[in-house]
Amino acid sequence: MQEALYTFTNGLYVIGVFDKKYYAGALVDSITQISATPFLVMLSMMNSSYTKSCIDKEKEFSLSVLPEDVDPFVVANFGFQSSSNVKKWEQIDYEKHDSLPFIKEALAQIKLKVIDKIIYPHNTIFISEAIACYQIRNGRPLTYKYYRENLKPLCQKALGMKANCSLKTNPKEKSEKIANHSKKWVCSICQYVYDDKIPFEDLDASWRCPFCGVSKEMFELI
Repeated sequence: MQEALYTFTNGLYVIGVFDKKYYAGALVDSITQISATPFLVMLSMMNSSYTKSCIDKEKEFSLSVLPEDVDPFVVANFGFQSSSNVKKWEQIDYEKHDSLPFIKEALAQIKLKVIDKIIYPHNTIFISEAIACYQIRNGRPLTYKYYRENLKPLCQKALGMKANCSLKTNPKEKSEKIANHSKKWVCSICQYVYDDKIPFEDLDASWRCPFCGVSKEMFELI
């Protein structure tokens, strides 16, 4: 089943949304166009996602279509961390349109407005209308398959090399999180939640997400 799912032509995108004084953002692949008249897009996100909670409040978000030649750090920055404790957009050069952040090197920059949503026990599907497009350029869009075969090790290395991308939490906050044995981890690609008896930090480095097969580095603390 897992290998069959790998054949799906999922793209990788960065979404951005206003969060108080800053911006939240996430790397997503569960997004697709579902209508041309009007231009409707469907996005699925885990209910426990911090960025999802911001979309719930703001009812609009940005979508940046990533190219194959994207800087690996962009993927790592938005995919390997949580916006609840990292100001992701401050780690990169980005541009704003109509008060929303976009990846500069994106193949397309689209503003979406939420018009409806479907809530499931673990996920929420946002039905959104594309109301503006700020950039279109030539290039090959980044797919999850290309990421797995070519970018994954580069992304992991890029995150480790960026000292300014460390978690923006103070020592007390970190210790409280470590002491919290009920903490859970979510896959930033397929939204699978790890909640087993063995602490996530104690899993072997070879452990993979049982749904999409990504490594531990692709999981976020929730």
